[in-house]
Amino acid sequence: MEDCVVRLTQLTDQLAPAEARVARYFIDHSYDVIGQPIESVSHACKTSKTTVVRLCKQLGYRGYKDFTVALSASLAHGDGHRISYQDIAPGDDLHTVCQQVSNHNQAVIADTMKVLSEEDLSRVVSAIDQAQRVDFYGVGTSALVALDAQQKFQRLCKDTQTNLDPHVQVVLTCRLAPGDVAVFFSYSGETEDILDTLHAAKKAGATTVSVTRYGNSRLSRLVDIPLYVAATETLIRSAAMTSRISMMHVVDLIYSAVVTQGYDRYKPLLDKTHLSGRDKRNRQKKGDALYRHTGRKNHD
Repeated sequence: MEDCVVRLTQLTDQLAPAEARVARYFIDHSYDVIGQPIESVSHACKTSKTTVVRLCKQLGYRGYKDFTVALSASLAHGDGHRISYQDIAPGDDLHTVCQQVSNHNQAVIADTMKVLSEEDLSRVVSAIDQAQRVDFYGVGTSALVALDAQQKFQRLCKDTQTNLDPHVQVVLTCRLAPGDVAVFFSYSGETEDILDTLHAAKKAGATTVSVTRYGNSRLSRLVDIPLYVAATETLIRSAAMTSRISMMHVVDLIYSAVVTQGYDRYKPLLDKTHLSGRDKRNRQKKGDALYRHTGRKNHD
């Protein structure tokens, strides 16, 4: 799944100035770097070989040589040519706006799949499948992702809670115990309210999972299993659209994998909720029809 070009793109704005220059050089001269000695790279970036190696290690590679091998493989698979993230400009016509938003959403899902560890995803799926209680936490836009996750796992009859109030979130962790799972959504991974709730969940003994942007955040360092997403939030897109799309995509992956892993157990529950929803819709249709004909609501 993982792709070093995407990792570089996602990590650049989180790096120290010298490391950011090296990352930008790797992106702009990706094909040249493959056969280039580390001395040439450090000279071109006006930095030391140690800085180049440090960046490669931050990306998850043993060193510069290991990075260039991965870069070569990425470029061979065409990963150097992807939809770019471009901001919407004031005055853009409707067609351009629609095209840019669609391109962003496609790109963020594709890039998320390249920074998401399948091994860690499998660990999360197994933990949630075995857990009776699964809580979801987020603040702001990330709280909407937590609500979406809670709604999905309620259908599997998991004991699950979430709340938009960070103070209530800390209280909810009191019900967690070893074997339970607590999932934390935070694009930056640095939200203080979420970190407070994380400490409470860890104290309760729950297995902790984070879904954050790719990089080295406090949240991803402290949880038991970190999952990463790709996203680029530009000025006009300050409503955190791509981060929401990428995190909801991960929720869909986890939910679908959990259902598949325990299909025989979950299918009767899914059938039951589907039938309940269908009965509700049918009753609503009958009530609407009665009102159109008699002007009276159906209170049966």
